[in-house]
Amino acid sequence: MAIARIRSRLSSASSTQPPSPMPNPRISNPPFNNYVDKLKNIPEFDIPDDITRPQIAEVEYRLIKSKDKKAIQQMLDSAIKYGVFRLSGHGISPEELQAAFTEAEFCFGLLAERWSRDGDREEFAWSRSAMTAAERRKEVKSDDQYHKFRQKTESLANKLEVIAKEVTKIMGSNGGKQPRKKIKENETRMTIFKHSNSSLQPHTPRSSQTPRALDGSKRDSAAFALGLHLPVEPGEFRLLSEDGPFSFRTYPSTIVFTIGEQVEEWSYGEFRTAFGEINIEPDLQEEEKGAYSIEFKCSPSNLNDAVDKNEGISITDQIIFIVIVVIVYNLFSYLLS
Repeated sequence: MAIARIRSRLSSASSTQPPSPMPNPRISNPPFNNYVDKLKNIPEFDIPDDITRPQIAEVEYRLIKSKDKKAIQQMLDSAIKYGVFRLSGHGISPEELQAAFTEAEFCFGLLAERWSRDGDREEFAWSRSAMTAAERRKEVKSDDQYHKFRQKTESLANKLEVIAKEVTKIMGSNGGKQPRKKIKENETRMTIFKHSNSSLQPHTPRSSQTPRALDGSKRDSAAFALGLHLPVEPGEFRLLSEDGPFSFRTYPSTIVFTIGEQVEEWSYGEFRTAFGEINIEPDLQEEEKGAYSIEFKCSPSNLNDAVDKNEGISITDQIIFIVIVVIVYNLFSYLLS
């Protein structure tokens, strides 16, 4: 739904029109290929941020958990308007993130066929079912480093799932009386990216210069409700929304949330879909070690709780209704006696 709208808007503009460095939803967008070419190097301008960039909300996780009304409203407004918001103070330390990849380099080679090269980064699609399947291999089953890698990534995935469920719980209970549509509860997937310095890579086009969800062969974002993006070290988040592309800095202390098509459909369009990715340019002296980022996609089941709540009458409402009926009945009985 959102993918089709973005493609339609990007392809409707004249091919002779030069791309505008400042996206504006009120004018025609440049053609799709121009967006693809420009996403990797979105220019910076000496103009105040409040003029050139959308105001993406950044809220503290502790405030969300404590149900702070102001923080929750900021989060919801940003998700509704831009399809993205940021969550700081999530409790996953940079040291813990780095430790999750201590054995990664060895495991990359061990599971080589599961890696795909994409310009200046490598990526590995992690899921519980994929890890279980990998353990059937003899060389993996008995390898200590692999088991440490799986244990650490499993722990990281569990923590991200808890955070995602807390956020969707807030979204489900603060959406007013709007109707909701049930989602399919797909298996959680975590893609691990290893970034390299682009100056050391051959000059080859990256299919991921546009968010991968728009790639016809990788349109899997529609199968998820949320995307959680987390770098191990500072990087740039490149976002493509219906208002066009832009970028902003992101850090290990902050998780960037993007709304998936499942949530847009669940909310009947109240929340907007957005697509994005993290890019990190590691220092040349750190090139051998590499830099990592995570894209965590999930479909929390508690989104469907809001659907069940809206579809049925709560126990409290039923009790109130019965009390009112009894009072009215007794009143009429008294008046007629």
